[in-house]
Amino acid sequence: MNRALSIRSNKSKGNSGAGAGAKRGFSFNSLRGQVQPELSRKLFRLIKSENNLIGAHETAGRERVSIATQLSEWGEHTGDDSISDISDKVGVVLSEMGEQEDAYAHALDDSRAYLKAIRNTEKSVQPSRENKDKIADEIQKLKLKEPGSTRLPVLEQELVRAEAENLVAEAQLTNIVSCDLHRVINHLSKTDRSCRPDKSSKKPMLPSSLPPSNVPKSRSY
Repeated sequence: MNRALSIRSNKSKGNSGAGAGAKRGFSFNSLRGQVQPELSRKLFRLIKSENNLIGAHETAGRERVSIATQLSEWGEHTGDDSISDISDKVGVVLSEMGEQEDAYAHALDDSRAYLKAIRNTEKSVQPSRENKDKIADEIQKLKLKEPGSTRLPVLEQELVRAEAENLVAEAQLTNIVSCDLHRVINHLSKTDRSCRPDKSSKKPMLPSSLPPSNVPKSRSY
């Protein structure tokens, strides 16, 4: 990882990056979820939840960059060279963490495309299932009412065709789900590795004039 030497040299760049992550506009996707087939309804909710997760990562990234800038500016105005140096170095680390949050958010957004492909395929399979079940129910009702009806052989032939069509659709669904799900996992795992800090990179060195024991410890709230 090529670590920046100072957060202050990237102030303008950081501000423009924060503005680039625009908030997502309001939509009526929640209304569409109510009319989805049962087969794809759970996946619709998953995709919607992932959208909320993307927004959370984007917000976290912007906040980290903002905090990094504020910390660096505060240290610069203390008039103490040691505090100014260490606050700037910590700001660099926080800024990098913010950039990683934003990169992961983009990876999640890309993975949603694969989940949407699975959802759309599930929706396309639902009519063939409903048609098959409808014909099967009609045959059962007709057998109870008119066991000798001449429509029975016709309906049974229709059922055979419907089952064959559904079998093809189910096979396509299985293949697409398996393939796209692997793509989602591989895509996110690659992004996760790219967002991890490089172990070979050196940590920011504390100024010699500021003993490590005097460095404020992080506090939990």
